[in-house]
Amino acid sequence: MRKRAFLPLAALLGLSAVVAQGTEPVAPDYTPAIDRAIAADRLIQAEAMLGRKDIVLPGPDRARLAASLLLAQRRDAEAFTRFEALLATQPDDCRLQAGAGIAALRLGRVGDAGPRLRAATAACADDAKAWGGLAMLEDKAANWDRSADAYGRAIALTPDDPALLNNAGVSLLAQRRYADAARTFRQALLLDPANERAKNNLDIARVANGERPSFNAEDDSQRRAERLNNAGYMALLTGDEGAATRYFAEAIKVNPFEFRTAEANLGDVSGAAGATP
Repeated sequence: MRKRAFLPLAALLGLSAVVAQGTEPVAPDYTPAIDRAIAADRLIQAEAMLGRKDIVLPGPDRARLAASLLLAQRRDAEAFTRFEALLATQPDDCRLQAGAGIAALRLGRVGDAGPRLRAATAACADDAKAWGGLAMLEDKAANWDRSADAYGRAIALTPDDPALLNNAGVSLLAQRRYADAARTFRQALLLDPANERAKNNLDIARVANGERPSFNAEDDSQRRAERLNNAGYMALLTGDEGAATRYFAEAIKVNPFEFRTAEANLGDVSGAAGATP
């Protein structure tokens, strides 16, 4: 009978060592997960992940993510400084351009924001935040055609962003396109019914368009008074002192507590009406 040949134990151990080395798991890349956490406003999670020593990230990615987290936390001055420092060595990274541009815009540094946001949208046409920032920049200069184009691009990329829709509505308010603004605020509220900014802006658009605010069942007397006061203020801005007086008086009436803001506004209207030209 022919004897079977066996490999020496050392050879077997060597072989299994090679297999083990060849199948050793590669450390996962957490960069996309942290990016998603920041984009979804899960900032505590993103900060915790960045602080973990067992998560290995490439240096440039860690620095960019840290700057992006600062921007999401509204620490705009720190974010701008970080983004600008990174751009010194990575000038073609459109994510850095967008971050620096948005931070500069929030800081009122229009001269810095413009070049950065335009570079970001030119290099990364799928960056909705960069387009939204550029739209707001064009609003500041009353470049309505350009802002409309930028809002359109941003909304096409993220149609379910209520904050973006609210900003687009504010742009329409500034153009006195009140009916269009009201429709845009309603779209924002369909996505986020609790969005107080969009609610207030919808009131403003409706009153400016000659309509009356419509109250929701959940609006308590304090909230109704605030909305009526806002309606009165908008009526005053559009030159309808009669409507303003009615809204301010109603705001005082529906509030069970003393509503000093509406009282002061009503006094201003009455004083202006009684003044001699």
